[in-house]
Amino acid sequence: MRKTVEIITTAYEKPFVTECMYNDDAKFLKIKWKQKHEGDHKETFYDISMDKETGIATITRKGEIRSVLSFNTAERTKAVFMTPYGEITLDIDTHYINMPSVLADKFEIGYDIRHDDGNVEKNVFAVRFVKG
Repeated sequence: MRKTVEIITTAYEKPFVTECMYNDDAKFLKIKWKQKHEGDHKETFYDISMDKETGIATITRKGEIRSVLSFNTAERTKAVFMTPYGEITLDIDTHYINMPSVLADKFEIGYDIRHDDGNVEKNVFAVRFVKG
């Protein structure tokens, strides 16, 4: 099913509004959209998959920069970014994963990214469903 969403993250100054493909069944929640980032020549494709049995969410990015981020509140996970300059691996500490419900109009992940130099970057990533 197609839905209008706002992509909200501390990495962006303002939300990015787009159309997504949304599927929610007994085992998985899936959200897919495309987006053109400033400076990119082509569109980037995003795919969120939330495994309801394990509680693990994965965000896959395909484009000029590719990445796979895995989120698990039970343990530290890895993020891998494949850039034109090489591969970057970071640790992720997931604080929470909130699923959309009758009371909440968004899918949201709160997490920290841990860099090799010891710096910790706090982030919140959300996909908010726009009513209309």
